[in-house]
Amino acid sequence: MGLMDKLAAGIERVAEEADKAIDKGKTKVGEMQIELQMDGLAKKLGYLVFDFYRGREVDAAQRQKLLDELSQLEDKLLQARAEAAAKAEAEAAQKAQQTAQAEQAAQPAWTPPPASGDAGTQATGSADVVVDADTVAGEDVPLADAPPVDAVSFADAPPADATPPESPQAGT
Repeated sequence: MGLMDKLAAGIERVAEEADKAIDKGKTKVGEMQIELQMDGLAKKLGYLVFDFYRGREVDAAQRQKLLDELSQLEDKLLQARAEAAAKAEAEAAQKAQQTAQAEQAAQPAWTPPPASGDAGTQATGSADVVVDADTVAGEDVPLADAPPVDAVSFADAPPADATPPESPQAGT
């Protein structure tokens, strides 16, 4: 990848991040405008309540109109916040997916399991057994045909508190 390609890709990422920031700013400004409208209506409603408290005549239709408008604005605000949260969640999921793909691409290619006698071999006393994902009880069995864990017998296993046998090389 040439220098110009890297530079163009970097500029594109910066432009995308700037667009996201602008969108978030617009959303926040929209929410603030709704909140300001709600504050104005609440103030007017508060004056109506105060007038009622003081014994003045209060227009019930005006009071209901203010309550309805306030309810509509609150619903609009909740919807805007829910949309912003959903958008942020979708962006986070997309970013997590991109990160996972980048990590997966950075991992080395699959290597075959070690052959018999290699580092993957365990000494069991009488024979060497290679343990890998496709081996069950020393036999090559497709993983889909392997017995369930519940079906495996541990009757021949030593008790958990048993001491392991000494290896023949321990004395040297």
